Amino acid sequence: MKNTRLPPDLQAAWEEIEAYARGYGLDFFPIIYEVLDYRTLYETAALGGFPTRYPHWRFGMEYDQLMKGHVWLGSTIYEMVINTNPSYAYLLEGNEMVTQKMVMAHVAAHVDFFKNNMWFAHTNRKMLDEMANHAARVQRMIDRYGYEPVEEFIDICLSLENLIDYHAPYIKRPEAQTHQSVMVEDEPDVVEGLRVERGYMRDYINPPEFLEQQRRRLDAERARLKKFPEHPQKDVLLFLMNYAPLERWQHSILEIIRDEAYYFAPQGMTKVLNEGWACTVAGTLIFTNEGIRTARDIVEHRRAVQVSDGETPQWIYDWAKFDNYATIKIRTRRGLELEGSCNHRVMLPDGNWRRLDALRAGEKVRISGGQNLWAQHYVTPGRSPARRVALEAIAPRTGAAVDVAGGCRHIHGDQIAMGASGAPAHATVVVTRGHTRPSRMPAQLPGIVDERLAAFLGYLCGGGHVSEVKHTIGLTTGDEELAHTFADLARSLFGIEPHRRRHRDGWRISFASPDVYDFLTHLGMQTGVAVRQQSVPAVILRSPQPVVASFLRALYDCNGSSGAFGVVLATSSAELGRIVQLLLLNTGILSSRCADNNGTWHVHITGRSAAAFYRQIGSGLARKQEALARIITDHRRFDHEDWSDEIVSIDHGRADVYDFSVAGTHRYAAQGFINHNSYWHSEIMTRKALRDDELVDFADHHSGVVAVHPGRLNPYKLGLELLRDVERRWDTGRFGKEYEECDDLAAKQNWDRQLGLGRRKIFEIRRLYNDVTFIDEFLTPEFVMEQKLFSFRYNRDTDLYEIASREFKEIKEKLLFRLTNFGQPFIYVEDGNYNNRGELYLRHRYEGVDLKMDYARDTLRNIQRIWTRPVHLETVVDEKRRLISFDGRDFTERKID
Repeated sequence: MKNTRLPPDLQAAWEEIEAYARGYGLDFFPIIYEVLDYRTLYETAALGGFPTRYPHWRFGMEYDQLMKGHVWLGSTIYEMVINTNPSYAYLLEGNEMVTQKMVMAHVAAHVDFFKNNMWFAHTNRKMLDEMANHAARVQRMIDRYGYEPVEEFIDICLSLENLIDYHAPYIKRPEAQTHQSVMVEDEPDVVEGLRVERGYMRDYINPPEFLEQQRRRLDAERARLKKFPEHPQKDVLLFLMNYAPLERWQHSILEIIRDEAYYFAPQGMTKVLNEGWACTVAGTLIFTNEGIRTARDIVEHRRAVQVSDGETPQWIYDWAKFDNYATIKIRTRRGLELEGSCNHRVMLPDGNWRRLDALRAGEKVRISGGQNLWAQHYVTPGRSPARRVALEAIAPRTGAAVDVAGGCRHIHGDQIAMGASGAPAHATVVVTRGHTRPSRMPAQLPGIVDERLAAFLGYLCGGGHVSEVKHTIGLTTGDEELAHTFADLARSLFGIEPHRRRHRDGWRISFASPDVYDFLTHLGMQTGVAVRQQSVPAVILRSPQPVVASFLRALYDCNGSSGAFGVVLATSSAELGRIVQLLLLNTGILSSRCADNNGTWHVHITGRSAAAFYRQIGSGLARKQEALARIITDHRRFDHEDWSDEIVSIDHGRADVYDFSVAGTHRYAAQGFINHNSYWHSEIMTRKALRDDELVDFADHHSGVVAVHPGRLNPYKLGLELLRDVERRWDTGRFGKEYEECDDLAAKQNWDRQLGLGRRKIFEIRRLYNDVTFIDEFLTPEFVMEQKLFSFRYNRDTDLYEIASREFKEIKEKLLFRLTNFGQPFIYVEDGNYNNRGELYLRHRYEGVDLKMDYARDTLRNIQRIWTRPVHLETVVDEKRRLISFDGRDFTERKID
């Protein structure tokens, strides 16, 4: 049998992490780790985290779904942990060490929550053995009664497993029936009134109306005792166990299903947070306050920059890299592309988040630039190019030419080198038969990358050429105005008078300068490459908006056109077109990128974005600016733009991925998408598993996340932000009577009593709260306003979802309604002897939402198969009370009002 316990290296890592965790106050059960291959791990996941469960087809279905997700979608389970003492956790075999460390720190926090949170206090800590006992009991029933009858009854019970009282372990509710001895009451009670010593006072002390009132009270009490159950019962499964005509084996199965439902209930009640980590590949372009940088650059240099979250700038902290991860690459109809880890999240048009491995072709995602977040300062080149001197000598039998750069001489062909110690800086001289003459003009180099230099680079990317051999820089164009503009820029920037030649196709402007060549190379200009390999120079990506606009304007002057079709930028370079599209997005200009049959890429701009291009970019050429002005006069094309895009392709791969954390909203704009960063895992890795400076930090807060899948109201963001808000409020003293009664908004905004109680409060929340109580107590109007929360509803007239309210009270009510009872309807047993015929009467506690009638009928059908007598359900349909009944054959429905 394969040994699944921790190998020595992982055991040492766990001992280190365990010491850190306990040193920071985390208190958890002993943890036993098992390292499983992916098939065994997925089998265990399908069984709910337990190695042994009763035989049933649903576990096979779960395994099939998990395996298909792994094989075809690249989804991966990295860890599982179960609530037992000792606690068992599973690691995926083959993960690199940094991932295993991260998972171990995460598991320690989960188990700390299991042990210390009051909502887990009543769970069976020996559930591992209990699950095995359940499996053995069910197998014995199958052997005795057959597989199909047992499986069929398990199906019925599983469909009812949510009809329990989730709060029953924590409170004492009235029992279904008062237990009394059958010998207690021989004769019924008689109302005699108060005791009277003198007969003539009887009518005064016990008037007839008083006696009648006492008789009615006694009759009501007798009726209550006759009613069955005496009090409405929320635990429907317990009522069926106690009073339904079940065989012993059926009773045992119903008991098993109910016990397991109660075991898993606290995990659903503490589901506000669902932390995950999200990563993108190295070349992902991210909008920052230092320009557009790659994910690799930000992580490897640990740049503490601001990024755009799609609305406002936020600071980056914590950086991490993961080697050779499974990735998913999506491409949209507009040509935007993003590649990231399988669980990387992007924002949908409705504001929710979706993992990359959960996206499907045809679905839409929200697109965005960096909301005009650009570098704030001009780029300075940082150094002068290497000193170059080229000499040419004519020997009696051979010629010689040499380039001297930094004292290193390069001799070409059958040539000899000659001294050049007296050559001037930034000059090239030619020596011929005893005399010297200048061969190329000396160059002056700009000290900053400003709008003029950006325009020069734009012209080179659009229609220019830079020779790697001859160091010639030039532009070929059919537009005379553009040729003169380029020549003027060369003269003003470098102090060089370029050659101007006219040929049959237009103009050719060129000059030769090793100094300018070196300078352009240093700026990130690709030289000597094919046109299809050209890209935007690095200095443009790190420049302020006016500089970027000047570059795009020059690029458009060379390769752009406009007309009734809008504005089109054409390029043979796919990379240049991709980056130009992102630069336009950050300017607020929406475009589409596609290739024609000849391999030329077109960046196409229409509608409102064409008008924005005219205002913010425009053209440096008079005739093109006039053409732009003409196309924006047709206002019919400038309707509202849809900043969402349809996914057209999804590809799988592997790559190194990069991660960082973003303060505040924990999201950032990159590659035209709104991306969600990690907090939990990067916090653990960088502050715990990789360094000795701090432990998990927020580990105990986030360990409330036990469920595997996030809820529809995005509990990941809601819980994380609310916990941060609580910590900040208790650190600064923004609570209590003094703060609440302060009417000075400026004072409340700057309120800071420096109490430092945030961490203590978070530990208290970990111990005492679940999702409902947490949100009920700590959600504030300021938090709702800061997070821009709102409620929405469906408008049947427009067939759209619309904002219903931004009022704090309504938003809080909606959140609590969604979380209370897991958003499921409250069903009670009202009468177990309805119409004195042994029929079961259930009541739905109506709270403004109608039942799904198909679900209701299936539930009634399965309850009737257990009760064996007709079953009735009272509910509200279209604001009218109705009674739905099932007698074992047919459904009936009638009005009660």
